[in-house]
Amino acid sequence: MGSGRNTGGVRPATETSIELDFYYRGARCRERLKLEPTQRNIRWAENLLGQIRTEIAKGTFDYAAHFPNSKRARKVADRPATLDDMATVLERWLKLKERELEHSTYTGYRRIVENVLVPRIGSARLRDFDRAAVKDLVASFGPETSGKRINNVLGPLRGALDEAVHDELIATNPLTGFRVKRRVASVEAEEVDPFSPAEVRAILGACDLEQIRNYVQFALATGLRTSELIALCWSDVDLKAGTVKVRRAWVMGKMKVPKTKSGRRTVELVRPAIEALKAQRALTGLAGEFVFHDPRTGARWGSDQSLRAGEWRRALVKAGVRYRYPYQMRHTFASQALSAGENVMWVAKQMGHHDWTITAKKYARWIPSIVPDAGDKVAAVWASGTGG
Repeated sequence: MGSGRNTGGVRPATETSIELDFYYRGARCRERLKLEPTQRNIRWAENLLGQIRTEIAKGTFDYAAHFPNSKRARKVADRPATLDDMATVLERWLKLKERELEHSTYTGYRRIVENVLVPRIGSARLRDFDRAAVKDLVASFGPETSGKRINNVLGPLRGALDEAVHDELIATNPLTGFRVKRRVASVEAEEVDPFSPAEVRAILGACDLEQIRNYVQFALATGLRTSELIALCWSDVDLKAGTVKVRRAWVMGKMKVPKTKSGRRTVELVRPAIEALKAQRALTGLAGEFVFHDPRTGARWGSDQSLRAGEWRRALVKAGVRYRYPYQMRHTFASQALSAGENVMWVAKQMGHHDWTITAKKYARWIPSIVPDAGDKVAAVWASGTGG
């Protein structure tokens, strides 16, 4: 049986069953599938749960059809689908906005509603959800959660409550004028947690599969975003010139072009990145247009979720390195490049930042911790008598 860890509402329950965990009409529902919790069956269950959540948001979910032997089916399905509880209000708003919003935006909002808002406030009654309830919701996030992240979570809630005001279900929106202030711990300190040079060496040495090692080495040596790595094609690669062109990104299940001019860029490849591409070309150069493949499927990565839960986690455990998300490889590239003395404007261009001061501000604080002799050069100037 698996580890029992809940992954987005799906977890191994017993040796012969998988449990689904979701919210429907303000009630938390747990249903078991009589399936051995193998990786294949877990992925199938995750797809089923995604379908169920989509049907709930669209108002087409048939509980008994999915779980005909469930004791909860009749009880939960008979709950009135009124706009009395916050879960129904949020689900209705999602349904209304599905056709208006871009796919990536809608998917992001749906994840916030289903994974954050409904578990926290789904059972609350709409007419009782006031300013105090908003403050309680904000307080439910730990101190490590940035103000920016909380404001992002409040976005779909604000929209759903605006819709309720428009429909005259409530008089005012308790979120009007409400904004979470920046917390004491900065966003940069919360989000940026790069790997040290020693950790990088340990991680690369712990990658059992060559495709994973190539992916990790290239990511660490270029600073490309995860979405850009997934979308990278062999037609974007020029090994003779030592460059790759970033022209697209895989975002929320769709291929997109970068939104900014700085995002559409040509990245210069350092030696480790070129070595990783040469090794990868022997594996996927004739296997399709995309550079990096999921070794389990032989096709382009669908997202970084599979990497996170699988080979990435295993490599960090084997290496004895504290777990961080794969996106920290991007931050590692920036911090180590700057610590090595690379020009900050070059680093900003490599990463697709439109303003080099963003790069300097975001990563400068990690430079002293990586360079043990930081300050020695300026001290030497003073010692030589030329500082005054």
